[in-house]
Amino acid sequence: MKLKTSFWLSIGLAALTAALSLPSASTAPRRDKPVRPKVLLLTYNPIIEAEGGKRLHEVCKWKDPDALCETYMADVKECSGGYADYRIVERKVIDGYPLKKDGFRYTDESFMQAFRTGKGWHQPDAIDYYAIVKEFDLARRVNRDEIDEVWIMGMPYSGLYESIMAGKGAYFCNSAPLTGVDADRIFVIMGFNYERGVGEMLEDLGHRTESIMRKVYGSWEAEETHAWNRFTLYDKVAPGKAAVGNVHFAPNSTKDYEWGSKTPVLSSADDWLNYPNLKGEKRYMNAADWGNGEIRAHHRWWFQHLPKAPGRGPDGKQANWWKYAIDFNRYPESR
Repeated sequence: MKLKTSFWLSIGLAALTAALSLPSASTAPRRDKPVRPKVLLLTYNPIIEAEGGKRLHEVCKWKDPDALCETYMADVKECSGGYADYRIVERKVIDGYPLKKDGFRYTDESFMQAFRTGKGWHQPDAIDYYAIVKEFDLARRVNRDEIDEVWIMGMPYSGLYESIMAGKGAYFCNSAPLTGVDADRIFVIMGFNYERGVGEMLEDLGHRTESIMRKVYGSWEAEETHAWNRFTLYDKVAPGKAAVGNVHFAPNSTKDYEWGSKTPVLSSADDWLNYPNLKGEKRYMNAADWGNGEIRAHHRWWFQHLPKAPGRGPDGKQANWWKYAIDFNRYPESR
């Protein structure tokens, strides 16, 4: 009997310990149900026969496109608190180079000559997006709900925008909209470069987010007139009122891409983790808080501070801004 009592006592203590180690329902952060956008991945990565049949990224010693995408998706999922859970539903690896707007297309020989000499790159550089829309039947596939967005992995001098929006109602998304695409809902074509890294991919998404949030709030300026404006303030444009800043400017940046400044500034950045229940808290911050100048570290920090609470804020907008950046067709203000 004594043994039995000790047994149940130990079980009770173990259960109590486990309960105390877990966040309660009242203290755990509430999150929106994750979304799983369907991605068509188009990778222009030709086989270079003169180099033993290696892919272009291997010959030029650039990044592996698939590995970049996997790390990028993991970063986005983590930074969004699990909300944005991308899935690549189809991968197409193209043994060739994208068509330019003026009809030019590189060959293996012409591209490798420009790469090795550092000159002779074709101008104008712009890619023919309409040719891609037609070749890969993008409008029909969007209309049939087979895909939600398109990622193009290209080599340098592909002529890609970081992002471009297409479909009925498309608007500026870090580039002018691709008009005349007969898709019933808007979709984004992301332009990635496998010469670069995940940090640059996050930057592309960051500028897309900035464009969509400007659409949602109707403006974007260094004022305190609405939540998006306040979130993106930095000390240079609003002394003493710095918050999270934007993709190019950290709270203490004095110029574009200056993410490594050690100068401390008073910032409310961490208070935005509480949105929409801001407490008015500030503290001194510098580059040590966002990665000491490393591009991916800064952009992850910026996205981690992007509001992700369920429900609506006091202004009536979604309190989870990832909804607008990723699932924009669902909401009138971002649709």
